[in-house]
Amino acid sequence: MKFAAVAFVCFLSAFVAAEEVEELGYDWDNIKSLDLFAEPVGPAEYVPPQAGLRVIGGTVAARGAFPYQAALIINNSGFCGGSIISNQWVLTAAHCVDTASSVQLILGAHNPRTTVNEPTQVRIAASARIVHADWNRAQLQFDIALLRAASIPVGSTGISAISLAPANSGTFAGSTAVLSGWGRTSDASNTIANELKTVQLPILTNAVCANTFGSIITTQIICTSGAGNRGACNGDSGGPLVVSGVEVGVVSFGSRLCAAGNPTAYARVSFFRNWISTNSGV
Repeated sequence: MKFAAVAFVCFLSAFVAAEEVEELGYDWDNIKSLDLFAEPVGPAEYVPPQAGLRVIGGTVAARGAFPYQAALIINNSGFCGGSIISNQWVLTAAHCVDTASSVQLILGAHNPRTTVNEPTQVRIAASARIVHADWNRAQLQFDIALLRAASIPVGSTGISAISLAPANSGTFAGSTAVLSGWGRTSDASNTIANELKTVQLPILTNAVCANTFGSIITTQIICTSGAGNRGACNGDSGGPLVVSGVEVGVVSFGSRLCAAGNPTAYARVSFFRNWISTNSGV
């Protein structure tokens, strides 16, 4: 399969040296998450939240617990998550970067808003993006992209790459997955979280997920349960869903109300494994 047939490659125009990016500040109160939504066609599997499970954003992660987690600032105004997969590549969602002219990568961070008390944090500008050639925003399919950086310090304190689910993986249905990100912690919130959050989520069969979202749940998508008001929310897009140390999903879409008990949908990494390898060598 030829490179041009599987990806849309764009060299980002606003490359900024790492030293310069470190000095950049952002108006964090006006940094907006870049999100996709799907209207449910069936009932949510709603379960009242349990004490201590004030989800959506889950609980605060231990510092350094997710060294593969990346924060993305898109065009100096948008926010998404991503995952480090090598010393040159970050995996994210197509809908996060399909119109990007610049993307700054914040790596090794617990609170991406500041470098104070963040000795592991590194800020690097992405030099190119690769969006899946079949990405379709209207149909919510092929929602996957790659970002290239000159040199990600994989192996330094607080920064490492995540393994990816192989193409021949099973469905993972019934497995417990771990989601991490800086997405909103409630539907009442209007900004991303200050600290990295995490939550454990059961993976659904696609048939169960389709009861909520209908025919858009195809084999290229993997879903987690929203029972107990748990799941991704605005700002988690592009971030990693992990089972036993292996990334199985990339946050794609959910319902407009994060706490409605609906599933969260992700691009299924195993479905896109060959595409990732062809375009990144990972």
